[in-house]
Formats: sequence, structure tokens, C-alpha cells
Amino acid sequence: MTTPIRHTDAVPTRRAFLGGAAAIAAAALAPALARAEDGPRPNILCLVSEDCGAQHLGCYGGIAHTPTLDQLAAQGVRWRNAFSAAPVCAPSRFAMISGITPESCAPANHMRAAGALPPFLDHAGWPRLLRQAGYYCTNNAKEDYNTADLDVGATWDESSGRAHWRNRPAGTPFFAIFNPMTTHEMSVFLNAPGLDQLDGKVSTPYLQELQSVHSAVLTPIVGGPTTPDQVRIPPYYPDTPTTRSDAALYMNQINQMDQEMASRLRELDEAGLADDTIVLYYSDHAGVLPRSKRFCYDSGLHIPLIARFGRNVAHLAPAPPGTVLDEPVCSGTALPPTILDLAGVGAPAWMDGTAFAGPRRATADYAFAMRNRMDERYDMVRTARDERFRYIRNYLPHLPNGLHVQFMWFQAGYREWDQLHHDGHLDEVTDRFWRARPAEELYDTLADPDEIHNLATDPAYTADLRRMSAALDDHMLAVVDDGFIPESEAAEGYTASRDPETYPLREVMDLAAIAIRRDPAALPALARKLASGNEIVRYWAATGCCMLDSDAVSAVDDLRRAFDAEPSPHVKVALAEALVRTVGDLQAVAHLGDTVVSHPDGWVRLQAANALDHLGERARAARPQLVTASSAPGKSDADGHVRTAAAHTVHALDNTAVGVP
Repeated sequence: MTTPIRHTDAVPTRRAFLGGAAAIAAAALAPALARAEDGPRPNILCLVSEDCGAQHLGCYGGIAHTPTLDQLAAQGVRWRNAFSAAPVCAPSRFAMISGITPESCAPANHMRAAGALPPFLDHAGWPRLLRQAGYYCTNNAKEDYNTADLDVGATWDESSGRAHWRNRPAGTPFFAIFNPMTTHEMSVFLNAPGLDQLDGKVSTPYLQELQSVHSAVLTPIVGGPTTPDQVRIPPYYPDTPTTRSDAALYMNQINQMDQEMASRLRELDEAGLADDTIVLYYSDHAGVLPRSKRFCYDSGLHIPLIARFGRNVAHLAPAPPGTVLDEPVCSGTALPPTILDLAGVGAPAWMDGTAFAGPRRATADYAFAMRNRMDERYDMVRTARDERFRYIRNYLPHLPNGLHVQFMWFQAGYREWDQLHHDGHLDEVTDRFWRARPAEELYDTLADPDEIHNLATDPAYTADLRRMSAALDDHMLAVVDDGFIPESEAAEGYTASRDPETYPLREVMDLAAIAIRRDPAALPALARKLASGNEIVRYWAATGCCMLDSDAVSAVDDLRRAFDAEPSPHVKVALAEALVRTVGDLQAVAHLGDTVVSHPDGWVRLQAANALDHLGERARAARPQLVTASSAPGKSDADGHVRTAAAHTVHALDNTAVGVP
């Protein structure tokens, strides 16, 4: 196992930043990066399932019927501890197309955003390097790369529902991705026709219902092999007929996905190419059932990862067939250098990941992941995972996991869980989802795979907590984590955030580390930072006061002075929320209400809408503006999120929010 790199100077000086950017750009464009090594080159076939947690597959001990993938694992190598870069698709896919952590390139760290690619990528994803080396590269068909400036034509030979390796020039090696949508979260929302005629079995969705997001056209399975009485419901959410029905439906979708993967493998066999092909199977992130997708637990991040090496390329395998490897893998950033290495193409130095197979294979001690905005709701979570422990750091711990996300609420299990919480019918464990979080969480995933026993305050695990916390700090500094920057603020982006004068990351991390403890004794330190010359520092000082709620009342004069003088709209929203939390300041409520309807920046409006939602009854004076915002015109993602967030707050103020998607 390798030792974590200690980046004691991870945030560069301005001169080093400018010189380093130029050097990286020059190196990225060097022809040597796209020169294949001598000898036969393997075909590489990637089979990608949507929203699919490893724990559900048969070869990972799950109950879903997955004979195709089980056989693939028996014939190849399986990684026990593979994790996505984010617990949701768009940021995770940004990593997979760029080879860079999404939090390095804000706003790519947010769900559905227009992240700017670093300049050295020249508006194309890393498959361009394979194309330059003579590979035929296809994507069928999901993109969702979370960036507005990626040239799909420069990245792929073809990206569509018709893209296929069969279309390549004769004798050309291929890199091909097939990504059926069968297991996507959306399909749990659908009711298949004839459901009431299946003798208690749950039907997988009819594929014609999924044509807008699905490129396959196979005959759907009616019923499926898994029934509600066979599933296991984790103890962190309620075991009810609703949650069992949803879980059984999802298991049957996984079974259908398995059959689709079988059809892709048959194509390879029928063409006589299996011996020359490396098959990689993985998911973009983990599952869709409650407290899975969007959340930084194993249930949201633990993905399957299997590689089968054909007879003629078996020398590239990291271990014999049937082997299970334990080292942690962050799939999003590890897949690009791995595939380039397997193809005999040098991986560029700017890639963040470590190859898990091929001649330059190495092992990592940790897999890192993150969460920021999820659709209309802001949050910030960072996490590290080794072979045993999951460490989580909640940067907005005063907020619950159970923030209302409209798309998530389309799943019946979430609506029911919300209602049970509202009615007071949950036990201590199942109610945690709706309560404030600790600053740190630590779970022994071998003893506690459901991650319900937080060991962060257990003296017996202090050394593990400190070790993993330090590793996470080092990682955040090394990749220049942009997650502390309010969305749409000028410091966002790979290039801008690497100027330490614009973004003093170490200072911000130190301040946030104080803030998340929610200790009133830290209030004087937070109040002093309200006068900082850097607006990101001021933002986290104000956010720290928000976390203290009424315990920050002794700083109200500092907050008012800062509010009156603040030029940044992002910081002013945080200051306004802090003033309402401390003393119920009606002027601050009015500012948030005016911002949510009139500010020209949609992301600032969304930040104001989130602040009002957090304030609950204290936001009532802004109800008229929230009603206006809930139906305001506008076609951008930010406009839609503002409408959704404002509508939910109005429902909550009117006591009609429970059960509202």
C-alpha cells in the first residue's frame, strides 16, 4: 500500500500558480501523451449501469439475480472497495470524462451545473487521447458530463443511441461504452401496467415508458424474480410495504440490466473479439433507495467494479481470474488513467486518479468523494474511505440529511418516511435522517455495513479518526477543493481557484473546521473574520454564525455592521440568515425575500430561497415573495430550482409540505 502524499505546499503562490498552469497546458498537448506502445492493443468495452449499488449484486452478496455479472466476476477480477467520485450522476460523470475531481472545477461539484473544463483539456474529454492513438471511440449513449464547454465531437467518434464499435474501420481497436438506463432512479417512480395482476410480484418497468432515457429496446420482464418479502430493508429507514415494494422493483430492474449486459457480451462473442477485449463493468454511483443516491455513505458511493481480460490480453490483468482485490478505488478519477494505461497510451500528469490495472497499476490508501448542491438544495460533505472505515465531514451540520429535494420525493418511500417523521412514528435510528448531523462521522464498515454506529467520539477510534481526517485535508488541499466557494462567485473554476489571493483555501478550511464544531466559544473568532478582505472567508464566518443560531446573539452588532457594508450578494445572504437566526431581524427577512424575486443571478436567488427554507416559521414575512418566486418565469436550471425551493417553503409555511413531491 502506498503512503498518502503530504502536500504541505499544496496551495501555490501566485507566481507558482501561473507558471504551473502554463507548464501543465504545454505537457497536456504534447504528442507523446497520445503515442501507443508497440504491440497489439486491446479493445476496451465498458458496460455501465445507472445508479447501481454493489451491495445488491449477487457477486457482492446481494439478492438481485445477476447471473451475467456473477459470471463476469468469476472470469475476471472484482474490486471489493470501489467508490464513485460523487453519490449522484453529473459530478461523477464529470470526473469520468475529464479525469479530474469535480470539486477541483466548480461548479462541476454541483448536481447539474456548467462546470468549466481546465484549459489544458482544450474543450475535449480524455478519450481524445485514445483517438489520437488510433482507437475508435464510441459512447452509447448517456453523456450528462456537467460541463457546458465539452466538444462531444472532439471527444467521441460517435455518441448516440446508435453508437457501436461495429461501425469502426476494419482492424481498428475500439473503446466503447454502453450505458443502459434500466436501473436509473427514475424507473422506481413508474408504475408498470398490469401490476395488480402479478400475484404479489413487482414488475420491472416497461421499457417503452423509459424511451426518453433508455437506448435499449428489449422485451421487459413482467414480475421478475424478486418479491417484496425477500428484500432486506436497512435499519436506517422504515421497513414498510412501500419500501419493500420499491426495493423489490429495484432488484428486478437490476436483473433486467444484467440481461442487457448479457446481450452486449454476446455481440462480442459473435464477432470473435472476446479474446482481444478487456471488459469493464461499473456504475456511475450507487443505488437509489432511501439514504443511498445523493448521500456520502457506502449506500450512495459503493459501486461494483469488475474487469475481464480476454485470452490474448490476459497479461494486462492485475490478478488471476476469480480474484477479489481489496484496495480502495475511486472509479471516476481512476478509470481514465487505467484505460489509457491498458491501451498503451501514457496518462497525463494532471489526471487525479491512480490506475488500478495495467503496467503502471498502483494501489491507493483511500477513495475520496464529495457532495455539494443536489438540485435545489445546497449542502457540503467530504468523505474518505479505506478498506475498513468510512470518514465523513459535514460542512453544514446544522442541516439534516433530509433536505427536501423534489426529484427525490417522487420515490414513494421518501414521502412515506417524511410523513412518519412528521407524525412522530419513527425510532431513534430512522429519525436521524431528519435531524442535524454531527461535524464528523466514522463507521467501521466491516462491523457495521449499514453505517449507523458513529464512532467519531469513541476514544478507542481516535487514531483512526485523526488519520482519516488528515488524509482528507491533504486531498482537499492537493486538488484545490472549490466546494467552499458559493456558486457563481468569481473564484469558481480550475484556473481562478488556484490563485491563493482569490481563494485562500487553507485559511478557509481552518475557519470552516472551527465553524462546524458549533461551539459558542468560537464566536469571537468568527466575528473577527466577518471583516476579512476576502469574501469567501467572510462567507464562512457568516455561515459559522448561522450554525450557532441563537447562540450567536452576542455578535449581532458585528453581524449588522457586516450586513450593512457587505458588497457580495452571496455573503449578504449568509449574513441575513444569521441575523434572522440570532434575533429574528425582519430587515434581514425582507432582504432575503427581495433577493429571491429580484436578484439578477439565479444562483444567488436560489441561495436566498434555501436560507428562507432553513428559517421555517421565521421566514413567514417573506411568504408573498416566495409565492411570487414559486411561479416566476425563466428557463435556466437556476430558475427552475428557485421555483421548486420557493414552492416547498410556501407549502411548509402553510403546513401542507409533507407528501408534496
